[in-house]
Amino acid sequence: MPALQNPGPEPRIWGSRIPLRNANFTGRETALSELRTQMFEGPTAILPHTLRGMGGVGKTQLVIEYAHRFKGDYDVVWWIASDIPLLIPGSLGALAEKLGLPAAKVVGIDEACRSVLDALRRGEPYKRWLLIFDNVNKAQDIMEMIPAGRPEQGHVLITSRNPRWEGVANTLVIDVFAREESVEFLGKRAGRMRPEDARRLAHELGDLPLALEQAGALQVETGMSTEEYLDLLRRQPIEVMDENQPMEYPRSMTAAWRLSINALEDQLPEALQLLRCAAFFGPEPIPIDLFRWGSSGAGPLLSPILGNPILRTRALRSINNFALGRIDDRAIQIHRLVQRLLRADIGPDRQEEYEREAQTLLAAARRLPPEDETNWGAFSRLVPHLDPVGTAKTTDGRLRDLALNVVRYLYLIGDTESARTFASSFRDNWSRISGMDDYHVLVAEYHLGNSLRQDGRYDEAFTLVEETLARARRVLDGDDDVVLQLINAFGADLRAKGMFREAVAHDEDSRRRHAKKYGDTDLRTLRTMNNLALSYALISDYTRAVELQTTVNEVYNRPGAVTKLSLLISWGGLCQAVRLSGEYQAAHDLGVDALDYGRSEVGANHLRTLAVAVDLAIAMRRLGRIEDALELAHDTYHRYESIVTAGHPQSISAAISLANALRTNGQVDEALELAEDIAERLPRIYGNDHPFTLGALGNLALLRRVTGDPAGARTLDEEVLGGLDKVLGRKHHYSLTVAIDLANDLHELGEHEAALDLDRQTYAQLQELLGAEHPMTLGSAANLANSLETIGKTEEADALRAATLAHYDRTLGARHPDAVLTRAGGRLDFDFDPPQF
Repeated sequence: MPALQNPGPEPRIWGSRIPLRNANFTGRETALSELRTQMFEGPTAILPHTLRGMGGVGKTQLVIEYAHRFKGDYDVVWWIASDIPLLIPGSLGALAEKLGLPAAKVVGIDEACRSVLDALRRGEPYKRWLLIFDNVNKAQDIMEMIPAGRPEQGHVLITSRNPRWEGVANTLVIDVFAREESVEFLGKRAGRMRPEDARRLAHELGDLPLALEQAGALQVETGMSTEEYLDLLRRQPIEVMDENQPMEYPRSMTAAWRLSINALEDQLPEALQLLRCAAFFGPEPIPIDLFRWGSSGAGPLLSPILGNPILRTRALRSINNFALGRIDDRAIQIHRLVQRLLRADIGPDRQEEYEREAQTLLAAARRLPPEDETNWGAFSRLVPHLDPVGTAKTTDGRLRDLALNVVRYLYLIGDTESARTFASSFRDNWSRISGMDDYHVLVAEYHLGNSLRQDGRYDEAFTLVEETLARARRVLDGDDDVVLQLINAFGADLRAKGMFREAVAHDEDSRRRHAKKYGDTDLRTLRTMNNLALSYALISDYTRAVELQTTVNEVYNRPGAVTKLSLLISWGGLCQAVRLSGEYQAAHDLGVDALDYGRSEVGANHLRTLAVAVDLAIAMRRLGRIEDALELAHDTYHRYESIVTAGHPQSISAAISLANALRTNGQVDEALELAEDIAERLPRIYGNDHPFTLGALGNLALLRRVTGDPAGARTLDEEVLGGLDKVLGRKHHYSLTVAIDLANDLHELGEHEAALDLDRQTYAQLQELLGAEHPMTLGSAANLANSLETIGKTEEADALRAATLAHYDRTLGARHPDAVLTRAGGRLDFDFDPPQF
């Protein structure tokens, strides 16, 4: 076992939320030694270790001391505040980026947690790590957050007031100080206190560390003698909390606390007002900036204090000096026991008044824009206080604005579950208070819809946003910001449902509305143009899609116009539209630049960077650079596998790209296996009749033919084409792709006349839809020439083939694989790739 006094170096990763060491720590050397032995020796050392005991005995302080004293034995030390179970995954997921894994804001909290747990379990890149879960309510809250089968020096340390840890973790019970420990502590905390006085004081306070800390701080701050303190303590009535709120510490704690409160009030009454307000926040650190931001809109209790920066600072420091709170890392933290005593002391008649002050104070952060990543650290500290201050039951529009900004922040960092949970709670509670047509209820539903959509719960998102938009249009002006936000969001729901033509009409209307209110060059209008471009691409109008994406991208590329992520999204959308229009070389060149930008400025494993990589791999394959395309498709797919679930829509898109690349490279058996897996997974996301599901089935049919089952391919292609004709019509890129492949099935089965008829029809439709020189039109022409030649119409076949080769010379070049195969008289296959943007 490492030495008890460890002089080792700093860990490679030291959690930013680990509290500062208490300079007065003393009296716990025996417990510290016992904990150290538990963690490094014996057959159960690999189990989690729980310090349990009643509130105020110093469990957290002991863990803080352990972390600081023995940090040299660990490469990673990470602190997770565990009061609120909903926030535990976010705290653990924040470790991902420190471990060199994709950040939670990139892949979502769930995926970040999974990758962190896997890395800790494997001990890669670090085998020596310490996770600290502070103030866990019950074991079930964290068991899924503990790595299974971890390395020998991968340790989990837990603090809890709950006694039920048997069979789950090694348990070390932390009790009040032994009398001599109390004497040692007071001697250090209160300076000149004589041992006999310390014993008398410890006896009166029941040796409770928190009470001793406050007593020592009071004597240091006021100069009060021990005899005076004891006299006041004896005369102070022992006030206990209501019977429905049983105390978790000795009754003497109330008296000690009362003396500290009285002394604080005597020295600076304003500090007590501030402290009482802080009692209605959560027990997690409260950003000190809140007290500064709240100076202009504070209520009558706090306004005189917050508006005076000197008085405000003195008040906060006084709370710290009397050990009633602790200032650390530009935040003040009030012990939960102190908070409970303060709330009980105020009495029910005034609690509502102080709660309103707390709500007003928290609402002071409402002007922080959640889209600005520099504010995310502040937002992370606001999340634990939403519930304690009563946000779900508030009617204060300012606090509701702040709450919805926090939801937006959670959505942006990828914590979709928390965003959805808060948005749903706010919607349910606020609607009971204010009705379903309330402004903030509508905004909460907008955010809830975004969270559902991001989770791939497209049907739920569609229904919710459609209903919310209808209500918003009924109760708000037609150009209200919320109405326009919902209109823009519903376009995404239409696209996700496969209602592409409806999406175009909807997005055109959205663009007009936004331009009318904000102007043509406003970023909100440009976002609608980006969405409109996506919708046009989905009805095969690639010319219009390229025009729109070019306009948006031109503005986004201006210095400082948008965030790096927004620029990458626009860039990727332009690459995709250009590729779909048939300009493969231009799409490739744009894609190379976009991918370099994404990797350097946004992150190599960011989902949007990976989407650009998928599209670039498709462009490479279409250009005939098969090996490069396969390499990039493999790399991108494996990156997706490491950061998202197999059922994530973008992961499946990457899998489709890889399967197509494998087929093109001749690895048809491997491609078939992957395509069958894709065909099984896609209906769970989109449904059986969605164009994306049907397109993937068309790819499966193609692979069945090239692996020796043309009859099975024909049956599946006929079924798929019938489905696409029904939902999209024949004059659509997806439908005509399957029509080409069905004609190839018929040709291989010897049904040459049927193949010829379908080839003629498809070629004419592609000329009309995509133009004479689009690569897919040229491929259809090559197949038609082959069918004509097969049935003996050689003159017509030769003329068509010659014209087609001339087109190839002007576009893809004579050496392109499609041109080579056309020149040899062969037939071309085409496949489906779902959109990435």
